[in-house]
This record gives sequence, C-alpha cells and structure tokens, in this order.
Amino acid sequence: MSQTDLPEKESEETKSEEKEKLKIQEVQDKAEEKAAAEEDSAGKPAIQVPLAPRCENPIIGRKVFFVNPPLYVENYLQPELKLHEYEAYIIKDYKYTKNALRMFPDALCFIFIDDEMSYDGWFNYILSFQQDEKLKTIFVGLMSAMIPTAKKERFIMNLSLPGGFIMLNEIKGSALIENIIGILELNGAKGKRKYLRLDCDESISINGYFANKTQLLQVSIANISSVGFTCYFPKSYGAALVKNMIVPSFSITLGRRSIVTPSVVFDVKSLDNNNFFAVLLFLKQVGAEDRKVIKNFIFEHLEKRIDDLIYANPPDIDDYLGKASKAEEEEESKNDKEAVEAAKSDDAAGKDSVDEVEEIEEAEEAESETNEKPAEEKSTEEKSAEEKLADA
Repeated sequence: MSQTDLPEKESEETKSEEKEKLKIQEVQDKAEEKAAAEEDSAGKPAIQVPLAPRCENPIIGRKVFFVNPPLYVENYLQPELKLHEYEAYIIKDYKYTKNALRMFPDALCFIFIDDEMSYDGWFNYILSFQQDEKLKTIFVGLMSAMIPTAKKERFIMNLSLPGGFIMLNEIKGSALIENIIGILELNGAKGKRKYLRLDCDESISINGYFANKTQLLQVSIANISSVGFTCYFPKSYGAALVKNMIVPSFSITLGRRSIVTPSVVFDVKSLDNNNFFAVLLFLKQVGAEDRKVIKNFIFEHLEKRIDDLIYANPPDIDDYLGKASKAEEEEESKNDKEAVEAAKSDDAAGKDSVDEVEEIEEAEEAESETNEKPAEEKSTEEKSAEEKLADA
C-alpha cells in the first residue's frame, strides 16, 4: 500500500467510527424518549412553558452559567436545576466567564451584579458581549437583590437581555425555580434530549456487572444518564443480553460506590467484528436515592470538564469601570461637587440667619430692661407720697 493511500484509509475509518457513534446515539435517544414518555404517562409534574417560536431547540440543549452568584443561588437554585436535568454551572470569578462562553456561544448566562463591580462596571461588561462576535449570541440574564430602580431601567432599556432581569428580593423558593425554568424552556435550554448524558473517556471508567446462569459478566459502560446507559460487551458472551430482556441485578460501579440497577434491554446491535453494544433502561425499582447518586456522579464529572476548559486560559483583565462611562462619571462627580457647594452655602446662610436672630433678641432684651427701670423708680416715688399723706 502506498503512502498516499494511508490518509484515504484513515479518513474512511474515521467516517465509519462516526457513523457507528451516530447509530448508537440514535438508539439511545429513542430509548430515552421512551423513558420520558413513560414518566409523562405516570403523571410526573412538569413545568410546562411553550417554546419561543424564534428559538429552535438544539439537539443536546444549552449550557447554563451562573456568574458571581450569591450563596442562595449556588446552594439552592443550581442543585434544583440539576434535579430537573439542566446542565447548570457556577462561575464564581467573572474574569473567567468569557473563556467558557466563547466555547459555548449558544449558552445561557445569568450574572449577579450586586458586588465585585459597580453597576456601571457591570453595564459595560455586559455591553461588551454585544460588541464581540463570539459573545453576541449568548442569552444573557441579570440577577440583583438591591439595584436602584433607575439603574435597573438603564440595564433593561439599553442592553439585550433575553434571560430577563430577576430581582432575588422579590422572588424566592419554588417561585424562583419556576421562573428560571420558564426562561430556560423558552430559550430551548434542555434541547431535544430530556436527560443529561455523561460520555465516558479515559479519565472516567464505569463498569457494569451482571450474572447469567453460569458466570458473572463484565461490560464497559460508554455513557450513562439518570434513566439508562449504553454498554459494550464482547461477542464471545453470545446472547447474554437480548432485546426486551430484564436484568434484575445489574450492578454499576461509580467511583467507590456500587449500586444495583434492575434494567431492561432496549436494544442490542453489532458494533464491529468483536463487540456488541446494548442500550438498557432502568426499571422503576431503581429508586430516587440511587438515581440521585447517578446524577451527582454525572455532574461531578461534567463540572470538572467545564472547569478544566474555563481555567485553562488566562483571566479577563479589561477594566470595565474605566472604559464604562467616563463622561457619566465626570457628570456624577460634577453633581457631587455642586451638591457639596450647595450644602456649604446652606450652612453659611443658616449661620447668618442664626446670628441675625441672636442680634434681634439681644436688642429686644435691652429695650425691655430700659422700659422696666423707670417704671420701678416711679413706683418708689408714688410709694413715698402715699406714706406722707398717711402721716398727715
């Protein structure tokens, strides 16, 4: 074989691998659609919000970022969104936000603007998204608990905020969850897939075990969600797994923890000359606690991957406050000076008024004393005359 034939062969192999992956994904998508339909028919409550007609759902949904969030968002809101199968992440330092968003230009990003920068600084920070070709497609929303009304109106009137402006002092608890989920649904955050899926790589090894009549068999899990998983197993196992087969004691090892996940085989297909792949769905016997363990495992690794991407690049060093509104800052400074001068003027006028009042009071007091003294003297003379008359 000539050297020129090698790239062509490699290209054909790559195409074949991609085709196989797509085939596996299609089967798993169908399996999860079935699981979702069963959940809906079981009457599980879901927050129904019509999708925005302007926004087509991507296949795998959009990532959701909360930037500079207060503890209430980090400890309450984000975990709730995980339970609802949203891929929600926390970015504590806004300086690394653009690193993430440039990799996911269809992401939703909620920014808490009550600290770290002034409101003017945050205004310019968000404005910079609209001036950047890679960031202008981000679905930005804002969060605050104390912003003055005038400042809030400035944000709303001058910035594109498809994620809305959420006042955390006005909306809390379940109402906040419903509000956020409504925004996420409106913008197609979950996509066509209903469940988050963790694809395994060299850094993530998940093994599955099940027993047939004679031995314990091991499979390699390719990806996993809270409703099922895909696994590979050698063709030497024969018909160890077949379509519609129930595996009552399928065991999955997630890190140091092993859980039993009774499952049903949704489908089995040939992968290559040596392996089959199978898609299995968890049965109802897999309880809420075990599903929570699976979800936590999925998010732990998804978050690590995102953190590795975000912090691999240098932080944002732009001075948004300095760039922001220099003219506006000068105007505010001028207004402050005028207010100080006016206050000084008022103080001076007040002092003059006090001095004037004191002078008037002193004059009145002196006049009063002058008038009272002759009266006293006349009274003495009258008294002496009266005494003389009395003696006569």
